[in-house]
Amino acid sequence: MPYLTAVVLAITAVPSLLQFVIPGLEPAWARDPAAIAAHGQWWRLATALLVQDGGPFGTLVNLGFLAVLGHLAERALGRPRWLVLYAAGAVAGETAGYLLNQPGAGNSIALCALAAGLAVSSAGRLERSVGAFYAIVSGAWLLADLGVWGVVAMVALAAAGAQLVAHRARVPEWLFPAVPAVAAVALTGVPDLHGPALLSGLIVGWLWELPSREPPEPVADGVAASG
Repeated sequence: MPYLTAVVLAITAVPSLLQFVIPGLEPAWARDPAAIAAHGQWWRLATALLVQDGGPFGTLVNLGFLAVLGHLAERALGRPRWLVLYAAGAVAGETAGYLLNQPGAGNSIALCALAAGLAVSSAGRLERSVGAFYAIVSGAWLLADLGVWGVVAMVALAAAGAQLVAHRARVPEWLFPAVPAVAAVALTGVPDLHGPALLSGLIVGWLWELPSREPPEPVADGVAASG
C-alpha cells in the first residue's frame, strides 16, 4: 500500500484546499523572495509546498499527479528513494525560485524530481513513461502565458507527450530519461525553477543506480563458485 504517498498527499491537500476558504492563506504561506530576504521568513520555502498558486484547476492537477507519481514511485523505487527524490526537488526548486526572485507556491517542483527519478531508474516502462510525460507537462504550462496560441501549443505538446505512455512498449528505452533531461536544460535556460528540480531528480536517480551498474568482480581461475 502507498502509505507514504497517502500521508504526503493528505498533508499537502488539506492546506491546498483550505486556501480557497481561508482568505490570505496562500499568500501567507507562498514563497516570497522579498519577504524572505527582508524579514527572514525562511519557513516560506517549506510552506510554499503545501499551497498552490495555480487556482482550482492547478491545485487538482498537482494533487492528482502527486497521487499518481507518488504511488508509482513508492511501488517501483521504494520509500527511501521516494523521500530523497521529493526532498531533492523541493530543495532545488525552492532554492532556484528564491535566487531567481520568482514568488509562487506549489508542490510541482517536488513532483518534477519524482518524475525524473522514475524516468531514469525505474525498471517498468509504465513508470518511466509517466515520469517522462510529467516532465513534458511541467514545461508545457509556460506556454499558457502566450495567449490563445500558447494554450493550443500547450495542449498539443501535452497530447504528444501522452503518446509516450500510450505507446510505451514501442518507445526506445533511451527516450524516457532523455525527455526530462531536455526539459531540465530548456527550463533552466528560460529560466524556470522546474528546470533545476528536474535536474535534481535526474542526478539522484542516476547516482542511486550507480552501484547496481558496476560490473561484477572477476572470479579467479580455478575458484569454483559456491552454492
